[in-house]
Amino acid sequence: MSLSPDPAPPSPPAAAGESDSTEPARSAAGSARWSASELRRLTALIWPGQLLVVAGIIAANSQPQIAQHFHTTQIAWFSLAFTLATIVATPFAVRLGDMYGKRRVMIVLATAGLVGDIVTVLAPTYPVMVLGRAIGGLYGPVAVLVLAAVRDLFPPRKVAMALGTVAGSVGVLSMLAPLLSGRLLDAFGWRGALWFLVASTVVAILALLAVPETPRRAVAGRLDRAGALLLGGGLALVVFAVGQGRDWGWTSGGVITSLLAGLIALAFFVTVELRVAAPILDLRMLGRRSLATVLLGSSVPQAAFFASQAILIFLALFPPIPHVSDGLGWSTTHTAVIGIPAGILTFAAGIGVGRAVRTASPRSVWYVGLGILATGLALAAFYHHDATQIVLTGLVMGLGGGILMAGQQAMIV
Repeated sequence: MSLSPDPAPPSPPAAAGESDSTEPARSAAGSARWSASELRRLTALIWPGQLLVVAGIIAANSQPQIAQHFHTTQIAWFSLAFTLATIVATPFAVRLGDMYGKRRVMIVLATAGLVGDIVTVLAPTYPVMVLGRAIGGLYGPVAVLVLAAVRDLFPPRKVAMALGTVAGSVGVLSMLAPLLSGRLLDAFGWRGALWFLVASTVVAILALLAVPETPRRAVAGRLDRAGALLLGGGLALVVFAVGQGRDWGWTSGGVITSLLAGLIALAFFVTVELRVAAPILDLRMLGRRSLATVLLGSSVPQAAFFASQAILIFLALFPPIPHVSDGLGWSTTHTAVIGIPAGILTFAAGIGVGRAVRTASPRSVWYVGLGILATGLALAAFYHHDATQIVLTGLVMGLGGGILMAGQQAMIV
């Protein structure tokens, strides 16, 4: 399938006396329109890119039933195995996407994730389930590759809008997923919820098949295996240490050893990447002040946004206990319904950023989102005692978070 843009129809001859200066305006207006093929590409990328959010919420809500079914106290490994596999696979996936095409790599990873999902849902024992989750974690890098593919598959003038739409869609999905997971768990149990994830992964694969292949940005050759293993292994050891800290004790030998080993591996990774000709992650790019500022400056507020959403969910679900908890004691379904307006606004904000950056600088738009998000967080700190307050503060945070996430993507572009 060709990656070239759809051919434009021939322009009619200019009328007598018409100024040639109108031609650039016509060209700009035409380039601003979205063709049917571009809309299909964008639609096909949204679900594979955001399935990780939906799967994470449904899997997390399924954990209590799974722990009871298998009589295990090691339920943390249900999520940890998935996370570790994603961390290790991501450096390889990004590099292979540049070498062989992102569409091809995404389809392979999604297919591997599907196998893992099936192993998980059919698992007769908990260790087999954990193995399935580890295999399923190979789907994780797809979310990163989708954002990279957007930059390859759309004209420069439309990349910001496309990225804003994909990034903003997380708002709607993250609000609807708890509602969906509650219904699935109540009606069909944890296996029913996990079968839904299997079906969702199949849909994601079909969507990826409809996406054109991306250009190859690196010559197929020797893969930087040492760098990838050091990065993936180092991050995995750090995450493992953090995940086991509460069970083993933060000062236990296992946690300290894993943490130190991970940090040492990451230090060696930096050394290796600065020496190899084709690094798995080009650290020299961080020497560009503009890019380093964007990555470092945006990580904290974006993490604060996602953390605030998790805190509000816990607040809504936790029962009210005098002098102990200000929880609201809502059901999962009611919590999801209350959060829908904020999710929709987050999605709309992402689309709006794509339009705004045509006339305003992405950095200015990002600062606006940061200010709105900070205002929402401050309001939520004091006003979180009933549904009205949760909805109103959620709208402010959702607007700010949507602008912030889409603005970050626009700055990187």
